[in-house]
Amino acid sequence: MESCTPSRFETQRQISECECDFALRLTMGGLLRVVQEISTLHCTLLGVTPERYRETHTAFLLAKLCAQVYEDIPAGAEILLTTQPSSPVRAVYPRYTAITVGDKLAAAVYAQWVLVDTETKRILRRTPEALGLPFSGDPVPELPVLIPKGDGTEVLVGEETARYSRCDQNRHLNNTRYADIICDYLPPERFQEGPIRELTISYHREVPMGKTLSLYAREEGPTQYYFQGKGEGQVCFEAGVRF
Repeated sequence: MESCTPSRFETQRQISECECDFALRLTMGGLLRVVQEISTLHCTLLGVTPERYRETHTAFLLAKLCAQVYEDIPAGAEILLTTQPSSPVRAVYPRYTAITVGDKLAAAVYAQWVLVDTETKRILRRTPEALGLPFSGDPVPELPVLIPKGDGTEVLVGEETARYSRCDQNRHLNNTRYADIICDYLPPERFQEGPIRELTISYHREVPMGKTLSLYAREEGPTQYYFQGKGEGQVCFEAGVRF
């Protein structure tokens, strides 16, 4: 089953084992990649293709996202993905994607995108007519994108490089790989008890291929963590995690 309109796209797929962790649950990075995949497919079906982006020297950059997981999504699960974009609100393009397993809402991802001119690197407050974005003005459901900041001090926990396998066509660290990096620095026993229930990421600066991030973290409480990635002295991303 597949249904596509400018305001809504639905499709089905099966979760493979290679997208899952040791408990055969869909990983957070896997979830974000599934959502990114159908969001891109939706744009393509509407005629907003890579060629159109190149012609208008534009690109969408992810500014903020919140992913919430309500039910475990196991390997082999047949999922229904429903994604809803909206026309921009003060230069921000919202998109909400729901993942349903059976009759239950298993997860949801709310993302805020900005459209940029790839030559000037500036955020575009008006969409180029030639790009032809057909998104409707209807509001979409929202999830909280504010990252709580405690009073503690972050500790340097490691360094990560934007290597070839982690980068996208723009030669930057792919949006979904931040989730993989964050998960690798969380205590493994947390995942024995269950998956991350909420991940919020704020993307401040892109990390080009070959560049290195210094990763800082602190535990905010029994089930909450805060992460910050810095490159060349500047904050590249912040994230909040809740189990």
